[in-house]
Amino acid sequence: MNRIHTALACALALAASVPAFAQSASEGSCILAGRLGDTGWAPRMQGVELLGQDGKAIASADKAALASVKQARLSAPALLSQCDGSKELVLGPDSPGPKAAVPAVGPGVVAVQAVSFPKLRRGGELVELRISAPAERVTLLTR
Repeated sequence: MNRIHTALACALALAASVPAFAQSASEGSCILAGRLGDTGWAPRMQGVELLGQDGKAIASADKAALASVKQARLSAPALLSQCDGSKELVLGPDSPGPKAAVPAVGPGVVAVQAVSFPKLRRGGELVELRISAPAERVTLLTR
């Protein structure tokens, strides 16, 4: 009976945390579209297609073209993160740590509010998309 209560408490805590993050995600969170290096896209994130104002795919790795991204089509859930803008990213831990539930936006088209290029310490830049995701599309994934 104790395991049932513990599982129920965990499920309720998880369910309560999704709406809170979903509200903040709908106000603007970021996803990564890929990494820019000396050779262009290196790599692009699978499942993220960048779209211009006209709804056509943008395949160029040119910063001017990437800055014109207005939407992203997601074929799989994309992890949401805090937007870093053009700041240099902090060095993270060597190991990812234990698996945990992390926020993600589900498949479909999302509006892109801004594109930024946070610099990586070892060269290159990330392509970071500030998105506006409807709260009902935000979920938690275990990574």
